[in-house]
Amino acid sequence: MAAAYLEVKDSQGVRRVELEDGPLTVGRNFTNLLVLEDIHAGRFHCVFEKGPQGYQVRDLDTRSGTRVNGTPVRQANLSNGDVVSIGKTELKLVIAAAAPSGPADASELMDQMAELVSTQETPEPPAAAAAAAVPEAPPRRAVLGANEYERHLRERAEALPDRSFTESQITLINARGKIAHAGDHKANISDALLNLRLIMLICFRSRATDIHVEPKADDVHVRIRVDGGMIDLVRLSKELGVRLLSLVKVLGDIDIAQRNIVQEGHFSARVPDRRSSLGASERRVDYRLSFAPTMHGQKLVIRILDAANAPLYIDDLQLPAKARQIIQQASNQESGMLLVSGPTGSGKTTTLYAILRGIDVSQYNVVTIEDPVEIQLEGVTQIPVNDAQGNTFSALLRSVLRQDPDVILVGEMRDAETARVGVQAGMTGHLVFSTVHSRDAMSGMFRLLDLGVEPYVVASALQLVIAQRLVRQLCASCKTAVAPTPEQIKRMADAGIRDVPKLFIPKGCRRCLGTGHLGRHAIFELVVVTPALRETILKNPSVQECRKTLDPANYITLAESGYRLIADGLADFDEVEKAIA
Repeated sequence: MAAAYLEVKDSQGVRRVELEDGPLTVGRNFTNLLVLEDIHAGRFHCVFEKGPQGYQVRDLDTRSGTRVNGTPVRQANLSNGDVVSIGKTELKLVIAAAAPSGPADASELMDQMAELVSTQETPEPPAAAAAAAVPEAPPRRAVLGANEYERHLRERAEALPDRSFTESQITLINARGKIAHAGDHKANISDALLNLRLIMLICFRSRATDIHVEPKADDVHVRIRVDGGMIDLVRLSKELGVRLLSLVKVLGDIDIAQRNIVQEGHFSARVPDRRSSLGASERRVDYRLSFAPTMHGQKLVIRILDAANAPLYIDDLQLPAKARQIIQQASNQESGMLLVSGPTGSGKTTTLYAILRGIDVSQYNVVTIEDPVEIQLEGVTQIPVNDAQGNTFSALLRSVLRQDPDVILVGEMRDAETARVGVQAGMTGHLVFSTVHSRDAMSGMFRLLDLGVEPYVVASALQLVIAQRLVRQLCASCKTAVAPTPEQIKRMADAGIRDVPKLFIPKGCRRCLGTGHLGRHAIFELVVVTPALRETILKNPSVQECRKTLDPANYITLAESGYRLIADGLADFDEVEKAIA
């Protein structure tokens, strides 16, 4: 079969991009298979694909347009030698004659190509001569050699704003607590270790929470979760991907011989922490490993537990002044319960940690029961749940109550006994914090009743219910102002937010990895349990009956909190709508 490729000429020089049967997307956004630096190119500009009559190009309704041999087109069939122009970038289609058969093994062919590129010192010959001299091009996944993976990842890292340290300053610590590879190393390191360090560096700089290493039929995809969304990072060769997975297993003290079973482990890292008030100190970051067998090999998911990315105190939650005052008053009580509700991943535990850090642990006995303990709090006794050993939430809570606690954090009210004992503890002289899974604050209160807690106990113990969501913030470097629509104006006015002359929408740039968002902001709904609401709870009411007794002065809705972010230019309308729906 004839080999085809694009000869790309732009400000960076001339390079070759192989064409395959699948579509090749082109544009400025990082998710395209061919990323252009041309400012006249659209984020998603055009697509090269194979049709019934050969290769064709299709414009994606861009403003600057796509030209073939100087003629603007929306879609056009291409012949050998045709030149597609995008701004100042030229992409020439080259269809070479069928090449002699090369090595059967793809890895041998990749090595052959890498050796050819590394030894080539003369300028690249014309396209026709090059096609005759070089064997048929390998798949696109094999074009990148070890140095190219490094260059690609380093470029992604250098585009991000936080540059407080480099990959060479990351000290890797294995599951046994021993230094597996120190930072500021002098010796050469393997390509797998170097790429792992660069991936970790990108995660540090982008505040990623998870790394996904996914084996596919032809390569290994590496993606990261940033601000709740998945972002493609790099596609590694199968060989490099296997070495990377084996390296992570060694760090996690996991059997590398087993590849068809579920495996779990952990390791950690130390990095410089220049934000510390102590000067040039270090911070520790933990990594939780989970391997699962798939059709093409084990998939690895690494959970990143970095306390530096979470708000430390109530003031860091960026609450409105009224909401911050309500929460501080509830957390300063000697007894009672503060409940945080919301779906998984909405930051409930992070909010409770921020409240706990404001308690003087030298004066109070503070105990937490968690599943699992993710962030260690200084001066706090933290107990992990272990159902296999009988250490359930309810069993541990009963034990803790015999150890003279002042403040108790129960990770989740997930069963009737835990809920009953926890709420009773709040009624009998302890300050209790906990979470439930519910849609809003009022539903969180009714969740306790659904678990069988007596209404008079809930009415006596409950002080405050908080519902929260996480909304992606707009990137300040690339957000674009637009006029609000009449429907948007009406929806914000219904929530009490008026006089908003403009909204902002995401665009995408290097600083935000092309997503248009940078960081997340929590929005809150607060329900203060007033005497009137306590009286209503005792009557086994409906949700609507309870809402009628709420004091507007102490009631903040999710919609009001979210639309306030839009008015301040911190979030876009669609993100808030998804959060409060």
